[in-house]
Amino acid sequence: MSTRQKLTLTLSIIFLIFLIVMVILITFNFRDSGINSAQKRAMLTAEVVKSGLTAHMVNGMMDKRAYFLNQIENIDNVSALWIARSPSVIKQFGEGFNNEIARDAIDKAVLNSGEIQKEMTETTTKSTMRMTIPFKATAFGDTNCLSCHNAKEGEVLGAISIILDVSDVRGSSFSTVGYATIAIAILMFFIILTINRYFKPYIKIFYSIKDVMMAAYDGNYSKRVDGGDLKESKSVANMLNSLLEKLQKVFLEIDKKVYIFVQNRGEEISKDPLVNINNTIDQLSEIYKFKQTIEHDKELEDIYKRLAYIFKNKFDLEDFSIIEADTFSGLKNVVYSVNGCHCEVEKGECRADRINSMVDSTIFESSCSKFNQPNLNYLCIPYSISNELNLIISIVTKTEKESLRVRSLVNLIEDYIATAQPAIVSKKLMQILNKMARVDQLTGMYNRKYLDEFTETTIPQALRTNTPYGVLMIDIDFFKMINDTYGHDVGDEGIRVVSRVIKESIRSSDIAIRYGGEEFIVLLHNCDKNFIKEVAEKIRTNFAKQKISAGTESFSKTLSIGTVMFPQDSKSIWKCIKYADMSLYYAKEHGRNQVISFDKSIIKDDSMQDSF
Repeated sequence: MSTRQKLTLTLSIIFLIFLIVMVILITFNFRDSGINSAQKRAMLTAEVVKSGLTAHMVNGMMDKRAYFLNQIENIDNVSALWIARSPSVIKQFGEGFNNEIARDAIDKAVLNSGEIQKEMTETTTKSTMRMTIPFKATAFGDTNCLSCHNAKEGEVLGAISIILDVSDVRGSSFSTVGYATIAIAILMFFIILTINRYFKPYIKIFYSIKDVMMAAYDGNYSKRVDGGDLKESKSVANMLNSLLEKLQKVFLEIDKKVYIFVQNRGEEISKDPLVNINNTIDQLSEIYKFKQTIEHDKELEDIYKRLAYIFKNKFDLEDFSIIEADTFSGLKNVVYSVNGCHCEVEKGECRADRINSMVDSTIFESSCSKFNQPNLNYLCIPYSISNELNLIISIVTKTEKESLRVRSLVNLIEDYIATAQPAIVSKKLMQILNKMARVDQLTGMYNRKYLDEFTETTIPQALRTNTPYGVLMIDIDFFKMINDTYGHDVGDEGIRVVSRVIKESIRSSDIAIRYGGEEFIVLLHNCDKNFIKEVAEKIRTNFAKQKISAGTESFSKTLSIGTVMFPQDSKSIWKCIKYADMSLYYAKEHGRNQVISFDKSIIKDDSMQDSF
């Protein structure tokens, strides 16, 4: 039911109640007026009868009172009239003619009490009023009743009962009530019409505003308010429409401008721009906090851990890996993994990286031959970080439903990767610069700067844990002759061959360093003298087998190697390096192409001796 209908119904009910109340009040008012009028007529008639009977008594004409009473009874609206004598009067004068005695209980009650009694009788066709009035004896006034009656002052001598027909009064009341009812109903009808006419425009604009607000609540700000014909309602409608137009324009502009700060919508786009703005701002806020955090991270590994935290706690990913892919070398490196990488990506080609597109096993099973868990689903997403680096996010799921959920998160994941991209590039560049600062560019070995850092951090720990290191000092025999004969390019090739032989001859836990020129240092982790001798001989003999190209010809060279044990030979790593150098030159002075282990007998300068 509309508000207009409710208002009309409410007013109608109020007016109907008012009409009923008015009819009841008028009816009772007329009824009371009719009764009061009948009572006055009855009293007047009773006084006339009383005065007439008194006159008949005074004039000695009481025997002729019947005519008088009949004349009174014949008056209009007088239905009946009789006289009832009191017992004392009957005793003194008898019952009189026509049996003037009490006819009913009302007569008796009035004769006994001396009080007026009234009775109203109403039927569907007739209404009557009976009034019984007492006559009391009195010695005062124009007539002295006590002079004729054996009675006391105030004693009831008799009663006059009169029955009046008051049907005309009731009919008059009903007519009046009917006319009043019709008049009030007509008045109410015109009042309702007037109210409806003047309220209709306001109700109309109210409903128009309601429709517009409901549309705005659902995200549609294009609807406008209909102001109707009234000047006031048009003014209100114009103001509301102007406000709605501004809101619509502002919301759309904000939605567009905020959206450019993120790569993708985080949630399904809503028809309501306010919902879109709220969702985008929430997403932007989370990404901004993430960006602020990773900008202050020290290492690239910290950024990968931040991404992993987002994947775990925001996206509820349970099993995933983050993989670096070098675009130049093709090398892959798993930099973070929850349950271990489920594919052999480090051993070969990555399909997602090669095709630069997402690989989803739910779309086509076994699409990637490197994945080795047939009972699991995988989703591998490549992201280009720089010309040299791609990042691959490999997400593993147990059910197809979970895979669908992960697919819906791809855009959000891309937003976080894009946000982290500058920081990753920056940290990766720092890694490259740090590596370049610590790695010899010709051989790919560590340089002396790295050796300085290594001795400051690792060697003190080795002393505390009593971890031995074997120190090898390696030098190419007659290297100057290569440069002088074939040039520095061939000399550089010789150095590269030595570095390759050294790398192939040592373990991953060992450290190979280009110390300077054609000199190399190798630090063998946790070894003994026999292992040092074995590795040194392996390097020497393998290098002697190598051919160094010099244009159309090639040649072979030999190495001299000096070895020493840390901390057995000295607790100072630098003294150990010096002892290895001395052993190296001892080997050169005594024939070259050999390995010489340090012994204190080869120390020529007493100031260099260590305390054994």
